[in-house]
Amino acid sequence: MFTTTLTLDKSCHSQPRLTALLSVADNFMPLSWHMPISKSPLRYAVCVRDENKSYDLLHINQQFALNFLDISYLEAYEKSGNTHGGDKFSLTNLTRKKAQSINATLIEESYMIYECKVIDILNYGDHDIFISEINLIHNKKVDSVKPALFLGHGFYETISENPQRVQR
Repeated sequence: MFTTTLTLDKSCHSQPRLTALLSVADNFMPLSWHMPISKSPLRYAVCVRDENKSYDLLHINQQFALNFLDISYLEAYEKSGNTHGGDKFSLTNLTRKKAQSINATLIEESYMIYECKVIDILNYGDHDIFISEINLIHNKKVDSVKPALFLGHGFYETISENPQRVQR
């Protein structure tokens, strides 16, 4: 038997979403509403709610970085999401890294970083969708990655030790 709702509330099952830290200028916030939208040309979309400081910064700066960190940085995700403004690098003990193609501070602890420039902004509700061109992708050589998957309501998970592959 199904229950029916019009909102993503606590009656809904978790929707695991890859979480990253969105950095705009020298500010960052956790972000799980994002996705690739084109391989050629390489385009990416991020959705940011108007109550976030990063929302205004994105409209002003028109560029950002998406910093993907391992689930071991869960505390940094939570602290930066619960703090609006201020020096989040000091708060989270994360390390600044200079970007190569944009004016935004990157996060050294990331295993992968996208440097992006906004090419379009759309609004369909309580979030703006920032369509971007990916200028650069930084990949760090690491032995293994346990990406942070946001489940909603303050819960996170990661992938299993033994991902399953479909036989073709």
